[in-house]
Amino acid sequence: MGEMGSDMGIFGKEPSPGREEARLLEELAEIVGRNQGLVERLKRHAGIVMKGNIKSGVERLAEKEAAHLKALNAILSDRNVWSRLPEPPAREGANNWERLSLDLEVLGALVTALTRVSVEWEAVDQNVAAKLAAIASEDGELENDLRKLAIKCDPQALD
Repeated sequence: MGEMGSDMGIFGKEPSPGREEARLLEELAEIVGRNQGLVERLKRHAGIVMKGNIKSGVERLAEKEAAHLKALNAILSDRNVWSRLPEPPAREGANNWERLSLDLEVLGALVTALTRVSVEWEAVDQNVAAKLAAIASEDGELENDLRKLAIKCDPQALD
């Protein structure tokens, strides 16, 4: 017997649209939980030791990520789904540079995940796909902003 394609179900049929949406919602719930964790991290990190332009920059990033979190939660709640709880960070970082560098890793992973899942949503709901793509794009810009803030905290960086 020939092999079935990896996207084929048990009986050689393509997965049902409802099943695909359920899978995407589950994945989105996990992404939203990670986004919530990032918002909490940014708020915490802005308040730890940072001051001046770096503190206000991180606070602005936290506000923008909180707005993204609200939009993502709205997508889930419209479908009666709740986000997963964020996992506690493995480590916070010993100084501002390390904390922001770790936040940057989390944000970069979110950009990648949101970009990928936005493409997958196109076959299920183009409005959701467009919202996810817009958030991913904005997060890409925020990633650049956060990178600049982290560099300012780098003890090895030159002024």
